[in-house]
Amino acid sequence: MKKIIIILASLVIVFSVQAQSKKEAKKSKIKSATEWQTVYENGKASTYKFSYEEYDRNGNTLTKIEYGPDGTILKKETAKYDSYQNKTEETEFNVAKKKTIIRTFKYNAFRDKTEEVEYNGSGTVMKKTVFTYDANGNKASETISDGSGMITKKTTYTYNAKNLKTGKKVVSGTNIPESEKKYEYEYF
Repeated sequence: MKKIIIILASLVIVFSVQAQSKKEAKKSKIKSATEWQTVYENGKASTYKFSYEEYDRNGNTLTKIEYGPDGTILKKETAKYDSYQNKTEETEFNVAKKKTIIRTFKYNAFRDKTEEVEYNGSGTVMKKTVFTYDANGNKASETISDGSGMITKKTTYTYNAKNLKTGKKVVSGTNIPESEKKYEYEYF
């Protein structure tokens, strides 16, 4: 019985979703949401705080905390946004792994993400991803580098005249092909 409860609790953690969407949080002027979970073991109910989310006036998640059945914090995420509602920074602390990850984001004038940098808790760059876009605003490439600046993976995208994605090609940092996808469309 305990195994079933642990498996169900694990599935709930894996498949848990936000209590409210960004649109609902903004429309309803929700400041925070708390999710409670009740687990039944041998006919006895045990209720605990499962998660807590705090929003800004635009419905953006500022803080998200996941709790264990004993009330301990398992994971905590915080985020910051610019005046255009683009996420500019997020911090993730995983208690089990005793690991902090900080991500920063940059955007172009069209609000397309152009850069994502991942740091460890000490502020050392672990990974950097740079995004480029074509003249139509379609993502043209995604280049991932490690902390030393060495390219580890590059993805390029192609599009047709209707701006529908027609291809995705992934190569390693040494330009060795890793995967390729092609997209075909049928029109009415």
